[in-house]
Amino acid sequence: MSRPHPGDRLPAVPTPAPQTHCVRAEVEIDAPIERVWRILCDFDRYADWNPFTPRVETSLAIGDPVTLRVRLLGERLMTRVETVTRNQPHTLGWEMQMGAPFVLHAERVQVLTEIDEGRTHYRTEDCFRGWLRPLVLALFGGAMERGFRDCAYGLKKAAESGLD
Repeated sequence: MSRPHPGDRLPAVPTPAPQTHCVRAEVEIDAPIERVWRILCDFDRYADWNPFTPRVETSLAIGDPVTLRVRLLGERLMTRVETVTRNQPHTLGWEMQMGAPFVLHAERVQVLTEIDEGRTHYRTEDCFRGWLRPLVLALFGGAMERGFRDCAYGLKKAAESGLD
């Protein structure tokens, strides 16, 4: 193997993948998975049970926009437009990107898993990576954790009361 000569360009050193941090909430719901799924996908009724995101507009087609009205800080609603990334049985997801992916990228995923015939596990998480990740989490991480928890328990209450 030859040694590089002065002035030779050395191969680029791969940059490590940016750190990822996820904000999540989970809850067990005493309701069948199909009932929980119907409620989770019924965006017209989100205001009935979801205090964190009372309004969602989307076709759910992969690549299409999803417009979210989010109650992140206080009572004021913020509008976020993201892109649908997942729409499989019992899994929804959307993402946002600010500039290049190394600046800020986040993906929200909501997953239902059947525990048994009448019980469902719900997990919601938003995973962030990129240079702005620490700033976003410092500013909004606590509010997101509370909002995700409120969403999870709102879904639990709706499904267990037979809202669908």
